[in-house]
Amino acid sequence: MQERNDGYFQISLMNVFRQAARERDAKKTSSSAQDEDGRVLSSRSLERREGASQRTLRDHLALDLASLMGTINLESVEDIEGLEFVQKSILNFGMPDLTRFTDEDVRRHRLAGDLKRTLLAHEPRLVPETLVVKLRSESVSSKNHHIAFDVSAEMAAKPVDVPMEFVAEIDAGMGKVSLSNLVVRG
Repeated sequence: MQERNDGYFQISLMNVFRQAARERDAKKTSSSAQDEDGRVLSSRSLERREGASQRTLRDHLALDLASLMGTINLESVEDIEGLEFVQKSILNFGMPDLTRFTDEDVRRHRLAGDLKRTLLAHEPRLVPETLVVKLRSESVSSKNHHIAFDVSAEMAAKPVDVPMEFVAEIDAGMGKVSLSNLVVRG
């Protein structure tokens, strides 16, 4: 396959399946085309092959990050100490229980470390050595338990990785995380 350099990027197979489920067209005959070898390709196959825009990649990532941040992991309710495969598996998908954090945990950057570990463990599109999670110092408020982090990383993509950043706003009192300002830099 020839690499493209015209602003289109490879999308994950999961998003092709998600789109088929959303459109409820997995069994329908779809528009198709033939490739140079004479194989018949559906419109979803063509999108997977040809790629997607940075906006589409960003939208896919935002959906998956929101799901990750909105889920409490198994470790929050079950002791899995010493079970390193379980700790790193999909069984432990999600964030730690945010209601257990104190202002002291935030000041010691424990919450930032947990956020970074969660992103590294469950979001393989983020390039690990580029992931930076910084506490917004003005965001720490003991009155309303709101904390915000600036997150930047590169999203692995072909033909080139895509730099992106977003704000993770955590309401520790409610145990909720929201993402905002997810932008692609560059």
